[in-house]
Amino acid sequence: MSESFSFYVQRYFMSYLIKQHNYGANTVSSYRDTFKLLLSFFASTNADVSKITINEITHDKVVEFMTWLGEVRKNGVSTRNVRLAHIKSFFRYLIMTAPEYSDQCRKVLGIPFGKEDKKPPECMSMDAIKQMLALIDSASDEGLRHLALLSLMYDSACRVQEIISLSVKDFHAGQCCRIYVYGKGNKYRSIPLLSETERIVSKYIKHFHLAPEAPLFSNKNGERLTRQGIRYIIRKYSQMVNETMPGTIDGSVYPHRMRHSKASHLVDSGVNIYNVRDFLGHESVVTTQIYLTTNPEVTRKAIESVAEKTVPESIDFFTKEERNDLLSFLDSLG
Repeated sequence: MSESFSFYVQRYFMSYLIKQHNYGANTVSSYRDTFKLLLSFFASTNADVSKITINEITHDKVVEFMTWLGEVRKNGVSTRNVRLAHIKSFFRYLIMTAPEYSDQCRKVLGIPFGKEDKKPPECMSMDAIKQMLALIDSASDEGLRHLALLSLMYDSACRVQEIISLSVKDFHAGQCCRIYVYGKGNKYRSIPLLSETERIVSKYIKHFHLAPEAPLFSNKNGERLTRQGIRYIIRKYSQMVNETMPGTIDGSVYPHRMRHSKASHLVDSGVNIYNVRDFLGHESVVTTQIYLTTNPEVTRKAIESVAEKTVPESIDFFTKEERNDLLSFLDSLG
């Protein structure tokens, strides 16, 4: 008799995701949402979700779920792929703990991900960032808080949740100013900050008499800022930039775009991709490599730089007669 789906899902979350892999709250929430959606899909087919068994989560049902996400929920390919990745993770766990379901697991694991166009992340120019920060009235309490927030977000390239989770004690001023961030996978990393960012954040902390244990950024109620609150602040000043200098910033501005922008600017400045990986807190350099494609001019210069160092003048490899013939050929192309 097939075990209940609920039994294995609960074990998967508690013993595998949380205890074994030590995933953070946001990651667990994302997985949770996938399984809630899967149950909603079954409910839409008039199934009794409280009695669903493992045998009912078949290859065909998972494919139908993916279709439902696209047609009913209007989810794009990337979102559907994330949901499928979560389900595959569950079935990889299931095949280890309940090998009697191996055949069913292999069929689900064989479902291909949807193909999506890989686009470079949306970034803002360095000039756009400077314009946005310059428009903030730091003479006011609100302006000083916003300047400290946005300056730190850009300079550190922190994820929005990392910024939200910061306490005053995580900011260490001094000659080697840095912040200590509790990031993805519950891993700490140390991020160096520019002296200008240090001065702004230090002034902000001193002005508001913030205690070490207090949230670094809070709302008017003294509670930690939310994603929505940070998004509102960023959009406010990005709109001001476009009102002052129309067209400076293309598209919508959201917290993660600040992170993308900093990463792109680091790569464009020639910072080693492995250093950028560590700075951003990526598990793999493969994730970081998307920033190599954001500026074709940087790639071109890098290629030319390597060529200058390693490749001698190609014309030296030809005799005088061959050079004349080659030049004739090149001329014919014009």
